[in-house]
Amino acid sequence: MRARTTSAVALTVALATAGSAAAAGGGDYWLRTGTQFATAGTGEAPRAVSYDTDLVPPGAHITVTEYVVDGALTVEVSARGLVPGQTYGTHVHVAPCGADPEAAGGHYQNEPGSVDPENEVWLDFTADVDGAGSATSQHEWLFRPGEAASVVLHERATEPDGTAGDRVGCFTVPFAALATPGGE
Repeated sequence: MRARTTSAVALTVALATAGSAAAAGGGDYWLRTGTQFATAGTGEAPRAVSYDTDLVPPGAHITVTEYVVDGALTVEVSARGLVPGQTYGTHVHVAPCGADPEAAGGHYQNEPGSVDPENEVWLDFTADVDGAGSATSQHEWLFRPGEAASVVLHERATEPDGTAGDRVGCFTVPFAALATPGGE
C-alpha cells in the first residue's frame, strides 16, 4: 500500500512542477507513475488495461517515468509480471486507454506523418526469465500539449514501418504538456 501512496505523491509533485515549468516557459520536470494491469469491464477502463491476458496478465505491473532536462525528453518504461522471453513493441500513443484497444489512437509523432524511432517514442523490450523488462527513449524535443496520453504494449517487436502487431495492453499516463520556448 505504501508504494501506491508514494506514486500518488510523486505524481502530484510532478504535475505541480509541470505547471510551474510550463508557466515559466521551460525548466526541468519529472513524472513517475505506475499501476497494475486489469481487464476492462463494462464500465470505465482501468488506467492500465490488459487486452490479451495471456501476454499481459492481470496483476502485471507497469511504471512510466518521464524526464525533461534542458529541453530534452526521456521516457522510461518498466514492467514486471509479463511473459518471460516475450518481446513487446511499446510506444507512446495520442489518447487515453479505453475498453477498446483502438481507443488510444495512433503513435505520438513529433513531426506528424513520419514513422521513425527518432520521431516517435519507441520503448520495445523483452521480458527476462522473471517476466520483467524495461526500455528508455531519449529525444531532443518535448510532447505537444494534449497529444501524448498513453503507453501501449504490442504483441511483438516494432518493425521499421512502426507496426508491432495487436495491442495487448495500455497504460494511461499524464504526460507533461510542456511547450518548448517559442511554442515549438
